Formats: sequence, structure tokens, C-alpha cells
Amino acid sequence: MRVLSRLALVPAAVIGAVVLTSSPALAAPSDQDVTWMQAAHQSNLAEIAAGNAAQQAATTPEVRELGAMFIEMHTQLDTQLTQAAQQLGVELPAEPSATQQQQLAEVQQNSGQEFDTAWIAQQIGSHSTTLAATQRELQGGSDPTVLELARTATPVVEQHLAQLRDAARTYGVPTSVPGGTGGQAATDGLGTTGWVLTGIGALALVAGTAGLVRRRATVE
Repeated sequence: MRVLSRLALVPAAVIGAVVLTSSPALAAPSDQDVTWMQAAHQSNLAEIAAGNAAQQAATTPEVRELGAMFIEMHTQLDTQLTQAAQQLGVELPAEPSATQQQQLAEVQQNSGQEFDTAWIAQQIGSHSTTLAATQRELQGGSDPTVLELARTATPVVEQHLAQLRDAARTYGVPTSVPGGTGGQAATDGLGTTGWVLTGIGALALVAGTAGLVRRRATVE
């Protein structure tokens, strides 16, 4: 399995389609817009750093290819974001957050295949967090330029997350994320016990329905 050959990469021309006009903005971006831009910038920096770590320490071609993809595509996203920040007067952090740096440091304490599996698991969590923040921006943001950046970033992060989950299944890494996210996490987290309980519930429903039909037939 080759990661890059199976991933529909977003062309650079699409990522570069965010139009940044030279005229001043009519109004300053909202707190929501600024918060997302700063968090997205830190996420981009963190994914680039994680990609570099994968190039140095990963033992499987899938992880190395994912790392190379993250470097390329998050660099493209961040170039557009930093240009917009300069235009809008938004100050961006100089490095990933302390938590992001600590998470990568913990991954780098591993070696061999343990590094690969720890890297995949950490990247699933970080991309899930990034996607959730971007969805909040799309719902609550107001600045047109920032919203366009969020729309451009969404399919990229979604594709990265899908490919990470695919790699996780290959190497036996849990693909669930903390509760409340729904979707993939809810499906992956059902587990054997959940399916057994679901089956018992279905049988009980069938039995109850059959009993109701018999009682109605007797009455009639």
C-alpha cells in the first residue's frame, strides 16, 4: 500500500485559490476568526514538525509518505494563512503550542515500529482537533478571507485524517477519538460488547413485536 497513490491530493492551485485583496479590510476580524487563525497556524507548524520527525524516525513507508505529505500540504496551507494574517493585522504565534510540542516529544521517545504506531495515534488526535476547530470557524466566523481559508483547509484535513485512520487499521492502532465527536469515532468505538448489546436489543424488539401481533390476533 502506498499512501500518496491512494490519496486524492488537493492540487496546489486549489489551495492557492484563496484571494487576498490588496484593499484594507472593512472591519477587523472577530475574536473567533483570530482564534482560529492562530490555532490553525500552530497546527500547521505542528504537522510540519511531525512530518519531519517521521522522515527521520519512521520505519514504515506509509508513515514516511504521510509525513512528507503533511510537510508539503500544511506548508501550502500555512503560506496562505500567514499572508492573510499580515493583511488583516493578526499576530500569529512563532511556534506550536506547549502541548503540541510535548506530544511530539513523547512520540519521539519511541523507536522502531513503536514510533510509527505512536505517531499515527498522535496524528489522529491532532487532526481531529484541527478539523473540529475549523468546523467551529465555518459555523461562527465572520471575516470572508478567514472563512475562505477554513473552507480550503477542511478537505485537506479530512483527507489526512481518513488516511491516518486507514494506516491505523493496518497497524492495529485504535482509531477512536474522545467521546462526543460522533461519526467515525462512534462507529469505531462500538466494539464487540456494543454489537452484542445491539443484537440483544434487536432480538427483544422482534420478540415483543411478535407477542403483540399474537395478542391482537387473539382479541380479534
